[in-house]
Amino acid sequence: MIKFKYLVILLLAILFLKFFVKIKDKIGNFFHVLDIPKKDKIHKKITPLIGVFPVIILSFILLIYFNIINEAQNVFYIFLYSYLFFIMGYLDDRYNLNAYLKLSISLVITLIAINLIESFSINQIYIESINKTIILNEIKIFFSVLCVLLLINSLNLMDGINGLASGFASGWLLSLSLLSNNENVFILFLILSLFMLVNTFQIIKGKYFLGDSGTLFLGCLVGLCTIYTYNIQLALGNLISVEKIFIFFMIPGIDMFRLFITRLLQKKDPFGGDLNHLHHILVKQFSNNTTLLIYSITFISTNLLSYFNVINTLLIIIIYLNIYILFIFFSKKKFKNTP
Repeated sequence: MIKFKYLVILLLAILFLKFFVKIKDKIGNFFHVLDIPKKDKIHKKITPLIGVFPVIILSFILLIYFNIINEAQNVFYIFLYSYLFFIMGYLDDRYNLNAYLKLSISLVITLIAINLIESFSINQIYIESINKTIILNEIKIFFSVLCVLLLINSLNLMDGINGLASGFASGWLLSLSLLSNNENVFILFLILSLFMLVNTFQIIKGKYFLGDSGTLFLGCLVGLCTIYTYNIQLALGNLISVEKIFIFFMIPGIDMFRLFITRLLQKKDPFGGDLNHLHHILVKQFSNNTTLLIYSITFISTNLLSYFNVINTLLIIIIYLNIYILFIFFSKKKFKNTP
């Protein structure tokens, strides 16, 4: 049972958010982070890129309130490295940094984090479909860094329609909070994920956008938190399979893989922008809200089916992948034949 004082904290945070929304334009102008509409943009008005700012403020307050640096030091470091990504993202929103410079900085930060904190590295993986555990040994650092960077990039690619990336990050953090064996850490992530969900509705309304500061911060936060939680569960004897983790992130992950392959085949920059994402294709056929609903239903249903073992996890992945491929194929064919 959640204590009343935690509900009060969440309520105060939401009241703060209402005030934050009222002064959003002043904050955006003060920090010089504004998204100006261009031909490859869906929105039509200048919008502040400050969607993660209230999350940053609340997370900092909660870390102090729950004394996380002493209560759960590794969780404190998860936020510390995520704040570094936030700073880089803010600089990108303001100065439009080169994609390969961002990748290099991201690599350095992630490499330092995983090298210094043992709980941030993946030492072994369990493949459920063949009932085999693989010990990573020498490649554990490389594999762990790759997983975090891929997640960060996939979340960044999702940030094409209002609320999509933020909504997924909220769902991921809420799910991860339920696996925590520390009460304060559980409450911290629970409050933060619920607050992010409320904040997502402000983003959906177009009050402000998440920006690269948001996607980079949330990508690092979710990535390191997932590895940390995985290792905690492993220590408790609960080995989570690769398939179940893949389902957790497969919706943005599969689309990112398709985009990278398509761009490389077309001899384009794989880190460049376009309107070829899954959410862009869905928006062409449905509304923004319907697209968000489709994503939400797909994410919740696939994870619930996997969690409760209703259907074999690998079979869920195969079914989704086939539906995804067929939808992309027929959508492209439809738009190509449309006058």
